[in-house]
Amino acid sequence: MELLYKKIIQKELQQLEDTLSSSISSDINLATEVTQYVVGSGGKRIRPVICILVAKMLNYKGSELIKLAGSIELLHTATLIHDDVVDQSSTRRGKESIHTKWDNSHSVLVGDFVYSKAFQLMASLDNQKIIRILADSTNRISEGEVLQLSLKQKEILSKEDYFEIIDRKTAELFKASATTAGTLASCSKDELISLANFSTSLGMNFQIKDDLLDYFGDEELTGKKIGKDFEEGKFTLPLITALPLMSKQDASTVLENLFNNKNPDFKTIIKIIKETGAIKKVEGICNQYSETCLKELKNFPESDYKKGLIDIVENINARVS
Repeated sequence: MELLYKKIIQKELQQLEDTLSSSISSDINLATEVTQYVVGSGGKRIRPVICILVAKMLNYKGSELIKLAGSIELLHTATLIHDDVVDQSSTRRGKESIHTKWDNSHSVLVGDFVYSKAFQLMASLDNQKIIRILADSTNRISEGEVLQLSLKQKEILSKEDYFEIIDRKTAELFKASATTAGTLASCSKDELISLANFSTSLGMNFQIKDDLLDYFGDEELTGKKIGKDFEEGKFTLPLITALPLMSKQDASTVLENLFNNKNPDFKTIIKIIKETGAIKKVEGICNQYSETCLKELKNFPESDYKKGLIDIVENINARVS
């Protein structure tokens, strides 16, 4: 089923794909080949979609929107390439990750290349406020990666640490997608605050839903192996919430599988987590973020583009892939 927002901005999405394709070309054939492999593999494009819908909702009529949206998608792609090296993830978007298909050197260098292309596209906007927002966001995302790495030494990750990590690694670029669009459209200070609150909540909800899908998703729909985060030893909100609710024996079983078992008994892990009632608690947090999103969107006049943003909120909340 085609999503509402894709129908609303169908022309702009095609322009986005054309811009991405032209932006990643290089006279170094290998750089183009490897970058096209990951950029051409699709993905949800949710960050540039948010950027386009917000700008259109604010009646932006200029010519720089697609370049802005493209730079945001390239920033996101670069973070994914580097992230896969750190996590040693073998797949991305249902295909082999770059470091699996080639090697780590290709991933690191091509990730840097994509970053450079993102900033080239960004610089062409000739808007210092937007460049500042995206530069600060890139810095904050990088700090989030380092924070996650530093906290790997902790035996059990706290909820506070988890929320700080996903706020930086995921929600930050969602926020930049909306606030740069608002800046491009010369929105008011109050509108910019609403956009920041809306998009941060959307990004937090998106990541928590993604973490839930690691336990209960459909591999064919997600393109991601169920239990992948658990196998990588990651503490995400479903597990963090469930642990204090488990018996000592169940907690010991889960942690032993998390830290010391290369082939964890994931069916048993899922059964234990379900029995704690943690999933309902996590879904309740997701619902709170969704309510914040919808509340902030009430500050903007009705339009098809606003309906598209509401459609994104509702689809993330009902997400199964």
